[in-house]
Amino acid sequence: MSLIASLALVAFALLPLPASAWNIPGHMLSAAIAYQVLQQENRQTIEKVEAVLEKHPRYANQWQSRLQDVPVADGLVLFMQASRWANDIRTRDKAQNRQPWHYVNLPFKPEGQPPNVQIRDSDPVNSDG
Repeated sequence: MSLIASLALVAFALLPLPASAWNIPGHMLSAAIAYQVLQQENRQTIEKVEAVLEKHPRYANQWQSRLQDVPVADGLVLFMQASRWANDIRTRDKAQNRQPWHYVNLPFKPEGQPPNVQIRDSDPVNSDG
């Protein structure tokens, strides 16, 4: 019995488990990093992004109240709140969910790959032109 239990435990440990993709804290962390980079490299962009975010429908009815709860309410907190928007609407406001807007899969083919390795074009909704 011990051998079977040990084998089952090893098999369970080696089998791939489903992974949760990028979650809300992950989005907020990446927004905080982006904000810090912009503070050092391009402060004007922060002002432009803040102006756009303040016009977002979620600003008046959600983000603004969260900003008031923070002792130092600056653009960092707004960036972090806005970064989780796609996850929030996916779970709480299904009518506003736009799955193709949530992420972009960009085509990638590393150098040196043979011609038979094909890439798919990105969805038209994610293209520049």
